[in-house]
Amino acid sequence: MTLTSEWLRRFGWPETLLTGHPLAIAHRGACAYAPENTEKSFRIAADLCAEMWELDLRLSADGVCVVSHDDDLTRQAGRGVRISQTPWQALAALELPEGQRLMRLEQVIDLARACGCGLYIEIKDEGAGPEAWRILQEAQFRFAALASFVPEWIGALRDRGCDWPLAVLVPAGADPRAHAQAARPDIVHICWRKASGTPGRLLTDTLMHDLAGYQIILWDEDRPEVVEDILDKPVMGICSDRPEMLKPYRPDPEHPVEIVCHRGANNLAPENTLEAARICIDQRFDYVELDVRTTNDGALVVMHDPGLERTTSGTGLVIEQSLDHLRGLDAGGWFRDGMRGEKVPTFEEYLALARSRSAGLYVELKHTDGNRLIETVRRAGMLERCFFWSYDTDLLRWMRRQSPEIVLMATRWMYPSVAETVADYNAQIVEFDVTRDDLSEVAQCRDLGVRSMIFSTRADWEDLESYLQYRPDMVNLDYPERFKIVASYPEVRRHFRAMTRADEQGTANKNIPGHGP
Repeated sequence: MTLTSEWLRRFGWPETLLTGHPLAIAHRGACAYAPENTEKSFRIAADLCAEMWELDLRLSADGVCVVSHDDDLTRQAGRGVRISQTPWQALAALELPEGQRLMRLEQVIDLARACGCGLYIEIKDEGAGPEAWRILQEAQFRFAALASFVPEWIGALRDRGCDWPLAVLVPAGADPRAHAQAARPDIVHICWRKASGTPGRLLTDTLMHDLAGYQIILWDEDRPEVVEDILDKPVMGICSDRPEMLKPYRPDPEHPVEIVCHRGANNLAPENTLEAARICIDQRFDYVELDVRTTNDGALVVMHDPGLERTTSGTGLVIEQSLDHLRGLDAGGWFRDGMRGEKVPTFEEYLALARSRSAGLYVELKHTDGNRLIETVRRAGMLERCFFWSYDTDLLRWMRRQSPEIVLMATRWMYPSVAETVADYNAQIVEFDVTRDDLSEVAQCRDLGVRSMIFSTRADWEDLESYLQYRPDMVNLDYPERFKIVASYPEVRRHFRAMTRADEQGTANKNIPGHGP
């Protein structure tokens, strides 16, 4: 069962949720990219356009609703403190990784309202359900649901007249129909991630028919092949640690734009790492941009800077180091604690990853032999999926003479005209920098029979949306996840606009008699 206007009106949820897509429910926030159940995790989830945040709720020793999956905080805080035995004031003082703190439900409600997101609240302690209901009532926050693995707790909330949507979570091996009968919920949340390597196949037509009277939410999922299998199921929503995967890029068939990810998903993972590339490929983006340098023993590695200091734990120049030395460095800790241990990748590893997932690469030559690089690409069978550029135009001219078939890019700002940009070394792609070039010239590329690409490091939603009017063939971006939403999911963008504007209006009205709680 998918969302309907009737269902949304019944529970006071925003009707802008009728976008035609399952809700992306960020599991403990976007916990693949930040400590789980924290402000940072929830804010990243909102930026990735997850309509709801899943969170876990426990009661402190003095009855405060604390947002945490575990009672014992050893895993999250590195200290054997128990929430159930500790008052809130002491819990609030605990330091979590990456500068985060424990949150209470009231704080998350305020944050969700400001971000335009809903809350999917899993009750971990029996008394947390009634208390959460009370807090939701006092906050007048309707865009929320209460859920539990314990059917009796959900049934008790139903008996007490809770008019927020109630959900029962169904573990692997349990019958969803029996759980639904015992709990009398509005939502059945099937948690079958661990039930099978292909859990989507367990969602048989018979089971879905038997659950037709309920909204269905599916387990937390971030495996690309499983996400692919369940995205089109007739369900209300899907949970994921990586909610951006639940809205894969879907180009407009009338004018498809290929998305190039500048240094990979560099806002979610350390730039130029394999993880930054995987995040892009998992969203079905077309190309990953990367920079190639050479070590002192001739290896090709992916690194933007000539020096190691900014993006690794090492010092000195790449060209002065061996591959073994570089592989021993930490290339992720500078970005965030959760990425410690990420390695400097070789160019061959990038090629293998892209080939295995049918993705392309935009290769910038920083310090490397052009002939050797092209031969490496050729051996990997990736020549047709790569294009190349360098600040060294002499190198590009030489590469064109040596390999007439390769795809080369040229930057518009380096030449007097678009025609001269193309002519220098017969570039097949012209890149327009939004800070230097006139984007109205993009149309000239079509007349010249070459492809156009807009390059932007900007984060502003309106800026990214504006690039569509120029009808580029490609975009090279620091924020591809945002462009994906404006290009492929305009209804989702409208939902978040409406929700945040409503919060701004509500905040403004708090000081006006007759408005606000």
